[in-house]
Amino acid sequence: MAVWYILAAFGGALLGIVILVVAYPEALYMISGGSAGGDGTSDRPPIEGAIQSESAETFESPGLAGSSARPGSSGSNRTGGRVDPLTGGVSPSGLMAANEAISLSRRTTIVSAVERAGPAVVSIVATFQMQRRGFTRMFDDPFFGHFVVPQLYTREEPNTGSGVIIDEAGYIVTNAHVVQLGDYRARRIRAVLTDGRSLACTLVGVDIMSDLAVLHVEGEDIPVAALGRSDDIMAGEWAITIGNPLGLAIEDAQPAVAVGVVSALGRNFRREQGSRTVYRDMIQTDATINPGNSGGPLVNALGEVIGINTFILSEGGGSEGVGFAIPIDRVRRVADELIQYGGPRRGWTGLSVIDITEYVAQELNIDDRMGVLVNEIDPDSPASRAGIRVMDVIRKINGEAIASYPDAREALYGSLVGDSIELEVEREGRLMPLTLHIAEL
Repeated sequence: MAVWYILAAFGGALLGIVILVVAYPEALYMISGGSAGGDGTSDRPPIEGAIQSESAETFESPGLAGSSARPGSSGSNRTGGRVDPLTGGVSPSGLMAANEAISLSRRTTIVSAVERAGPAVVSIVATFQMQRRGFTRMFDDPFFGHFVVPQLYTREEPNTGSGVIIDEAGYIVTNAHVVQLGDYRARRIRAVLTDGRSLACTLVGVDIMSDLAVLHVEGEDIPVAALGRSDDIMAGEWAITIGNPLGLAIEDAQPAVAVGVVSALGRNFRREQGSRTVYRDMIQTDATINPGNSGGPLVNALGEVIGINTFILSEGGGSEGVGFAIPIDRVRRVADELIQYGGPRRGWTGLSVIDITEYVAQELNIDDRMGVLVNEIDPDSPASRAGIRVMDVIRKINGEAIASYPDAREALYGSLVGDSIELEVEREGRLMPLTLHIAEL
């Protein structure tokens, strides 16, 4: 009986080898110790040769289609190896060569994206005439002594940043703080292109609230960046900053590139005390942003501009991988406003609200004092058309809980004409959603 078991096992093993060789021709190569022919020579080239021939000839399509053989055919690939039906006509040696060539490739998606967007990036050099306080010596004599008096004087000071050309007509977007410092606007602005041209700029308009400005240049063969969208950005996707950190473009027209990912989306920041600038729905990235990168583009892996690099959070003043960019969808709207009107139009809601004080809550039987009370609505105003009524309590604005009048004012601050504001309103104990459209004043 044992003999029959032995014979059955031997027969099963032999049958398995035959099936393996028929189904996978490369198995014969492996079983024969690497020799496909009887002369002891291998029909597969060395890996080095495969890399050279495959990378030079067969990587013309994304599918590793270096061989003309199709799955199931009996032909051979360019390296001379047998066709493997499981690899679409490419032998294992060809696959190894393909993987090796891809890993050694220098022309990555990042390189292609930079080549597409880079030419449209410019260096901005803005010259300000600033008034400074100083001292002048009135006497410098051993007898009278060293006597000085205060003096006001003016001098020119440069400020550098980056920008990106967004239109064939020569319009450039940059940050407002690149071309305006406080109440001082730059007297002269020049844009340095990557081909070395230095073109005089006209300041089209500035929006301090959005921290955006539009410039205009005239010239031939102006490169233009492709603009993407910011409503479909994914956290974790590639992010590329292109600009001129630390003002290096004054000496060299070629911008610098830094690569990272989109770290987070929808970051909101409260205004600093005394500031008119508001940053909302910002894109966070760990791609390096330094002084001088302000106004330059944040680019995705397709070479499309998805934001304008604006500021960093840093304890020491240097880049720590926490940078923020204004989403390109908002940039488009602000740029259109500035180009068409020379400045942002003033928005109007026709809505007046007050805090819910303890006295107001008692008089109106309001249990929850969080929110603001509508006390006045202009007739035929956006608030009236939205269905808001006097005595309504606004609990949320754009999904953010409102505690007081300053919260409501901050939530609406910086809204553009045409923006839609989502409100959650309480009326007679019921919560209801309403949409308020900002109109021009």
